[in-house]
Amino acid sequence: MYTTFMIIAFSSTHQAIHFERLLLHKHAIELIPTPREVSASCGLSLKFEIEDLTAILKELENEDKTGVQLYEVVIHDGGQKVVTMSWGA
Repeated sequence: MYTTFMIIAFSSTHQAIHFERLLLHKHAIELIPTPREVSASCGLSLKFEIEDLTAILKELENEDKTGVQLYEVVIHDGGQKVVTMSWGA
């Protein structure tokens, strides 16, 4: 049994809040602590379901993504794997 979800990690708290404001009223997102496996981060990430990926990528296509990274998180058998994704996914 495993669970997957997506996160967007940020290099600054300002970026995290900006992206949260853009997406909050249109998508089911949650501001969470960034997983330890993600090293370069301000400590905050936006979590959302993988089913919303296409819509969120479309919503953010014109945003500056400097210092912003997209990840897929897979939780399985008590372990966690974080996979770096491209913005063109």
